[in-house]
Amino acid sequence: MEAFDQILEQYAPMMYRVLKRARVYKNHDYYKHCATIALWEAWKNYDPARGPFAPYAYRMMLTAVFREMSLENRYDELQTSCEKETLTFLAHQRQMKTGASACPELFMDLESLVTREEMELLLDIYYYRYKYKELEKKYGVTAEAIKKRKDRLLKRLRRKLR
Repeated sequence: MEAFDQILEQYAPMMYRVLKRARVYKNHDYYKHCATIALWEAWKNYDPARGPFAPYAYRMMLTAVFREMSLENRYDELQTSCEKETLTFLAHQRQMKTGASACPELFMDLESLVTREEMELLLDIYYYRYKYKELEKKYGVTAEAIKKRKDRLLKRLRRKLR
């Protein structure tokens, strides 16, 4: 069998087709690396009795890229951003309602910038830490709609707070 360097050079165009099919638009080098590893594994595990190498390699690379994308999406859903920490802090300040709060002016500004429903959504997401599945039931819309609503709200808040 050929050396892996030759295989890598020969199947480089296929690797780019895999990345294009998977619609990779960010972290391109990372997914190229994943596809390279999958190609190496396909090269190591290939059995000529089971058929041609090209379709096997293509499927292995595509599966590896999709698996990594799925893991990254799951990671992104579970991670909290810096904004979440700030809003959680503000929600705690609101709950405590003490005169010695660290930044009541900022929280009052936040309350004056959003509606009651929007404030409730922010509290549910950042203070009570509800999962999107729970919020789907509460608000009667899909998780994607809630995420979109949250993104638009945060974008508007960023613009107004500047």
